[in-house]
Amino acid sequence: MLSELFEQHNQRLVGFLQTRLQSVQEAKEVAQESYARLLNLDQPETLSFLRAYLFKTAANLAIDRLRHRSILRSTQSQLQAFQELNDQPTPEELTSTLQQAALANHYLGELPEPCRRAFLLYRVQELSLADVAAQMGVSERMIRYYVVQAMSHCRLRLEANGLTDGSQSCLSCICTAIRSADSSKPANGL
Repeated sequence: MLSELFEQHNQRLVGFLQTRLQSVQEAKEVAQESYARLLNLDQPETLSFLRAYLFKTAANLAIDRLRHRSILRSTQSQLQAFQELNDQPTPEELTSTLQQAALANHYLGELPEPCRRAFLLYRVQELSLADVAAQMGVSERMIRYYVVQAMSHCRLRLEANGLTDGSQSCLSCICTAIRSADSSKPANGL
């Protein structure tokens, strides 16, 4: 009896569900679940309107899916908003970043102007060697020399003040701190 119901109405059932769920795959899944529920009935042969029961069960399951989808969307948007709030730096982190940037700027201020400029353009503004060389009117090799000189100077100053073991990651932190400080400065210059 169930196989006859499947053969006669499955295409219509899937089409009916597809219009509600806007997905062929979900429509097939809900149809399959509807047939499974019919199998779990105590005495399916006693129901005289199996087709109506099948479609009503499928419609209810589709409504459940749509509600679930709606809840997921709502929850995801709330979670995303919460994560955006957590991504904002705390006042302590912002102060620390600004202090690190000030320290880095102090160390870089001790360098000759071309060396400092090459370092800032290459490491902080993340321009390519070719772009920095073109902007400064010198060779790429000279830009490499300036960047290495600036990195060595900063590393030595950090080591001398006991702020690092001279690792590359600390210099990367300084570059990140300078970038963050530049992007977090208030527009009015305070």
